[in-house]
Amino acid sequence: PRSRARRARGETDADTDDGSASPSGRITDRGTLLLMMPSITDVNGAGGVAARWHEYTLELRNEGWTVELWTVDAEDPDRTIPRYHLPNFPSTLTDSPGVGFCHKIWRRLNRRDPVVSCVVMTDLFSNVPIAMMCAGTGTPLVYSIHTDIAQLDGINMAPWSAAILQSTTSAMAQATVTTSPSFKRLMESRGIRRIKDHYRPLPVSGVVAAADALSDAEVAAVRNELTAGHPTRPVMTYVGRWSAEKRMHLLKRCRPRGATLAFVGDGPMRDAVMEWHDPPRCVVLPGMRPRTALAGVYRATDWLCSASAFETFGNVPYEAAHCGTPALLQDAQGFKDQIDASESRGALLDFDADDGEQLCAAAMDRTSRLLNAPHVVRSEARKMANRGTCIHAVVSEIVTKWSAGPVRKRRWIYLACAIWSSLVLASILQVMSFFMRLGMAIGVDFTTGMKNQRMSKRRWALRKTPTSTVELARMRSLVRADASTAKGDTRGDDDKESGRRSPDENVAPNGFAVGGERSRANRKFREGSPPKVTFAPNTQEPTPTWSRSSLDRPRHRAPVRPMFPLRVFLAGF
Repeated sequence: PRSRARRARGETDADTDDGSASPSGRITDRGTLLLMMPSITDVNGAGGVAARWHEYTLELRNEGWTVELWTVDAEDPDRTIPRYHLPNFPSTLTDSPGVGFCHKIWRRLNRRDPVVSCVVMTDLFSNVPIAMMCAGTGTPLVYSIHTDIAQLDGINMAPWSAAILQSTTSAMAQATVTTSPSFKRLMESRGIRRIKDHYRPLPVSGVVAAADALSDAEVAAVRNELTAGHPTRPVMTYVGRWSAEKRMHLLKRCRPRGATLAFVGDGPMRDAVMEWHDPPRCVVLPGMRPRTALAGVYRATDWLCSASAFETFGNVPYEAAHCGTPALLQDAQGFKDQIDASESRGALLDFDADDGEQLCAAAMDRTSRLLNAPHVVRSEARKMANRGTCIHAVVSEIVTKWSAGPVRKRRWIYLACAIWSSLVLASILQVMSFFMRLGMAIGVDFTTGMKNQRMSKRRWALRKTPTSTVELARMRSLVRADASTAKGDTRGDDDKESGRRSPDENVAPNGFAVGGERSRANRKFREGSPPKVTFAPNTQEPTPTWSRSSLDRPRHRAPVRPMFPLRVFLAGF
């Protein structure tokens, strides 16, 4: 019908018959959009996708679109997407495919008042069924890829399955958009060819305004919290979800001596991360915070850090850069688009390298100049604010083209295919859930990234990321017992080094050298002498290399005393 075509093109009843706009010059109702995603709540289990789509929803509404929001955590039952509870990530918001959900979507797409001008969806288990129903009703579809689902636990055992689902959905969509140029290239290398463009970074005006409104005392209080009462120590902070794909244990392993590493957030690895709390070396602050509340964390820390190779863009370092804080990031997709060779916003490095601690110390040394120049970091961040497209431009182009095409009609074969595919996906998810629950019942831990290993959380804590309290009581008892039997026994010059030395959890427990080579303390332990306690809580570390003289002027960092990587390397001997 003519009125329907005019509505799909963005014209209203106030527009004239010849297509000219009304005297107001503003289109008040461009059409109705069906947005489908896990959530747009700022703080939840949906991760950074929720924050991004919260901003996109505001943008679409400000541009005159009527938005029907379908989410997993929606309060309206008519717009609620069924939820699937992952056994290993129970708090994660994700959808559950099913026949009832397909029927509900099919009925809504065929309803005429109001007609759906376009469907916009992000990564869901039901992507393929939804795309089929859009094709069956003649409704244009915009598919937004925000997550590298091939790296998620469970799916990473068969990453080709993620490529099949994403490429099938992209083939049926009128436009596919992702989050960054590097992730776009990665998706194209996996066979997803029809990616139109990448989005601009999400708006950060609210975060910047909250950061500028903070007083010096408030910034100092946050820094005191991040360092557990040691504000003069240099601090690097991880902000985000605590999950296996974030590779947080690499940050702990690579923490330079004398620096504080703070973890702010929450997630399925909460229990494991809480065991790392060892102030002032490692400070764990559980609890997700709204974006505006994170402004104080960005202002108070020296570096944002992330060892994740999973990100498709990285909202946190982008927001922190607009607050003047540099970042130390993994040299991987998403992050590559934010930091270039000039290192004006931080540095890229390989946290999983054997010499990761030295690489991290060298990166901190190179970027320490930015602690006194937050305006440089902000300026570099602003340069990429308009790189890419916006959701309004993508939707407007698709709706305009589609409104000039053929009249929509129902194709029931697509509904049958959608129901069949949803049943297949639901069956796969149920089988996966059964085996995951069975594995967890016999001791397999799926939250640490070490699959098919009994007692994996304990082994992961002991061998990969030892904390300052791991087996400390046992070592002390051994020291007392062996010392009582070894009185008067001289063992040469090495005895002068026994006991507690400068403690740090970066050194392997019981004196074992990292990399498999045995140190002198290791040989002594093998011979039956008391093991060295190489780390212990509440003991002093070497003088911090980077420090702030004061926080009187939080936007301008205090002078930094440089540190050479060789000094850090020799400190381990």
